[in-house]
Amino acid sequence: MAFRVKKWFMLWMWRVQQVSQPLTLALMAVNLSLTVFGLIKWREDSLLSTSYIGVTLILLLLALVIMTFALIWDLRLKMWRDQATVLVEKNPYSKEKMSAKEIAIIGLLWIPLLEDIGKRDPKAKVAADAMRGWITKAAKEEAVMDKDLDDIFRYIGLGKKELMDIFARK
Repeated sequence: MAFRVKKWFMLWMWRVQQVSQPLTLALMAVNLSLTVFGLIKWREDSLLSTSYIGVTLILLLLALVIMTFALIWDLRLKMWRDQATVLVEKNPYSKEKMSAKEIAIIGLLWIPLLEDIGKRDPKAKVAADAMRGWITKAAKEEAVMDKDLDDIFRYIGLGKKELMDIFARK
């Protein structure tokens, strides 16, 4: 029960975070354009004298500045690369924990490959056993992992029997 409440809370935190940045930018731009419109003294007898046109023009100018900065941030500074690196380094679960997709890929592709190579090379056999132990532990540690693995295997057309075969075969 506690896991469901925590997951529900985290889902809503994620949803709020997804809309918070663009919404914050939009509200800040509207607020700033309304503030700037009131400070423009020379707007009488010009296109900016009408509040609808003046605020809209200031808002478009702010949007252009923000979009230009975002483009430079993305294409020139490439800050997202460093952000992704920091996210992986600071996330304690990203080092030893696996996602359901990683477990499926390792279980379906790499372990059988290593086991086949292990018939000729004992080091590959040891690596296959180590990988099998890791994905078995990872699959059993998380309460939601069994459902996620079922979803993945159902999507690719394999049933529970094939999933269990990955963990049972040696």
